[in-house]
Amino acid sequence: MTKPATGGAVAQTPDGAASVMEEYHHALGEKDLDTVCRITAPAFDGGMKECRSLTPVQFGMLSADDVKKLKSTRVDRSKLQSKGPDKVLVPPGAISPQIAMMAAQPKTFTMAWRGGTWVVID
Repeated sequence: MTKPATGGAVAQTPDGAASVMEEYHHALGEKDLDTVCRITAPAFDGGMKECRSLTPVQFGMLSADDVKKLKSTRVDRSKLQSKGPDKVLVPPGAISPQIAMMAAQPKTFTMAWRGGTWVVID
């Protein structure tokens, strides 16, 4: 089972999905390609290979303020939408603080339970 940055095993619950979403944002702020792609590669048509080639471009678009915000991201568990035991939707309003790129193009993240952890699939 994967362990989020906060420590402990990831639960197959909306709270577990929120912990992994926070881990993803923190990893973006740290420019941690391995962690970002472990969590988001399933959302890429080309999987891990495409994630590893495109994510550094995203890193390059982050301002110092974005990096600071990403490192402090929290997910409001009360705003998550459970779609059964294997799927959770994370609407834009559940994530704060938001970086400019995300605020300009709000996105609902779809997370799925795969291989003993939550991953972003869309």
